[in-house]
Amino acid sequence: MQRQPPKQPASGSHIERPPGKIPEARTLKKIHAPFVIGLTLLITSACTSKIPANQWTAIAQENYPGMTNIHQEVNVIEGIYQGQKIVGYIDAKEEWVELHRRPLKPIDAAEAGQIADVMTTGVALSQGFSEANPLGIGILPLKFALNYYAEQQGLRQCGKIKTFLSATGWGAAAANLVTISAGTFTGGSAAAGLLVGAMAWNHFPGTEGCEGWLGQPVELTIL
Repeated sequence: MQRQPPKQPASGSHIERPPGKIPEARTLKKIHAPFVIGLTLLITSACTSKIPANQWTAIAQENYPGMTNIHQEVNVIEGIYQGQKIVGYIDAKEEWVELHRRPLKPIDAAEAGQIADVMTTGVALSQGFSEANPLGIGILPLKFALNYYAEQQGLRQCGKIKTFLSATGWGAAAANLVTISAGTFTGGSAAAGLLVGAMAWNHFPGTEGCEGWLGQPVELTIL
């Protein structure tokens, strides 16, 4: 994140370029937008790949009306009901047996880190800094899609993605704060980002937000 040049037009790019390079900048923006949209669609399409619901799914829903985010592996069914994750199975008599439940954590460390990054970026932009990320606000749907994708995976895969999101979010937020204080991006900004990012990676990776689904997401609209 860098301070905007005083005479730079409001409609110009955040990065200084010679006049002859402006067409290349426009081409770059045209490339970034389809890339962000395409990558976001790829991740979300992977998340929405669901198995058909069946009679066992219906039995679970009868016990928990309005249950959402249902996952199923043979007769084991998981889902979200009234702010809790429910896990159970359908027995030989086709009756529901609850195994356990636990409350969901509203915001995990990875999500909080990404929120901190967005908020500190917003403060910096309001003070005249420019966004160093070439994707700009196009990164926001990608952050959301990646976090959503992680939460649909098993514990191991989800943990890897959440750890990455936590480290990059908190690291970027720390770098933003130092940059705002110094008035420009400095070596201290980079050092703070690396230090806090490493702390997040090792000590608060956000894996508490991983549900650790055993089965595959279920398509409920066919019930």
